Amino acid sequence: MRLFNLFLRRAGVQSVPVRAVNPVSRLTVVCPPDVLAKVRKQIYLDFEAAGLSVAHLRVDRPQRQGMASACVTVNCPPELRPVLMSQARQLSAYPGVHKVQWGDRRHIALN
Repeated sequence: MRLFNLFLRRAGVQSVPVRAVNPVSRLTVVCPPDVLAKVRKQIYLDFEAAGLSVAHLRVDRPQRQGMASACVTVNCPPELRPVLMSQARQLSAYPGVHKVQWGDRRHIALN
């Protein structure tokens, strides 16, 4: 590999630095609209306390059966993945939460 890199340098080709990928995870939380404000507050408090950063939270208004959903995008490095899974389990046990799914409406990846 070093010989190949030497060849590239002599040919005048600059090596491209490898971009670090910022791993994100998405959770979709489904609950009644009247509980959603409390759930959102709890998400921010619990995730921040666990060392996770909520990058984005998008709320979809109720479309069927009076249920609203919130898609939570979390910056989560691989070493904090068990912490995120623990937070998701705690969130699913929160009063009023009907289900927690991995992914959003477009990319559902159930655990």
